[in-house]
Amino acid sequence: MGTVIERFKEYLQSRDRSPKTVIGYCNDLKQFRKWLAHPLESMTNTDVRAYRDHMLERGASANTISRHIASLASFGQWGETKAGLFAENPALHVEQMEVSMLAPRWLAKAQKRKLLSLIEADARMAKEKYPRLWLLRFRDAVMVRFLLNTGLRVGELCDLRISDITLSERKGTVLVRRGKGRKQRIVMLMKETRQDLAEWLKIRPPVLSDCLFVGQVGEAIQPRIVQRVMQRYAQAAEIEDLTPHVLRHTFARSLLDSGATSFEVAKLLGHSSLDSTARYTQPSEEDLISAVERLGEDV
Repeated sequence: MGTVIERFKEYLQSRDRSPKTVIGYCNDLKQFRKWLAHPLESMTNTDVRAYRDHMLERGASANTISRHIASLASFGQWGETKAGLFAENPALHVEQMEVSMLAPRWLAKAQKRKLLSLIEADARMAKEKYPRLWLLRFRDAVMVRFLLNTGLRVGELCDLRISDITLSERKGTVLVRRGKGRKQRIVMLMKETRQDLAEWLKIRPPVLSDCLFVGQVGEAIQPRIVQRVMQRYAQAAEIEDLTPHVLRHTFARSLLDSGATSFEVAKLLGHSSLDSTARYTQPSEEDLISAVERLGEDV
């Protein structure tokens, strides 16, 4: 039968939960088991409450505590309804930490302009001075601008096939076949992105792979390659912590700033709940810093 955590893991996998979710829940359970003075099968509501307070005393963030409690609640529900371990979910009615919603990090308009300018200059320089390198640099430029103008996750970008792209003079779309939660969605492409993709498809190496973006020997592009490209641009543009997900956040915020509704943004990002999209209406850390700094200007 295996350990109780192994059985819970098999249950999560049978429910088609994502590998990341399965690993996270099981790791949280293992940490709780180390702290607990008795077997998981006999955990109580008092144990869960005490563990929450223990994490708080150790300085864990509200997000971390809430995630651990959610893992225990999922385990408790399985133990009550499927495994017959508990008469009632031990994590039921355990109040979680209130999390202050702060917007994700996105690029300020000046940072966005600087990044785009640098990307264009980098590709132009490669074409003039390093012709053999230019194809890869142009690919890099198209990938980063694509992320910035579509909000795709890096994994979604790497999974794209040529057949997922539809282009015409007046419109274009990209089909995300395997989004988060295995949901599909269609994202509209702006004019500049359509032009980028049309140019890339003209010069894309004639390889067997049908992946939209490919590496030096025709292999599908990998997330680590995209992240490495981002690091190179970040260093040149002097932008800290520039990641594909920061570009996704920037896309979302730019949409809202341009007048898009939360429903439209949620649809384009593939959000299941408007609560996820609502984060982008919150002030960013930079917004709060600017607000405090303005106090000094009024003195």
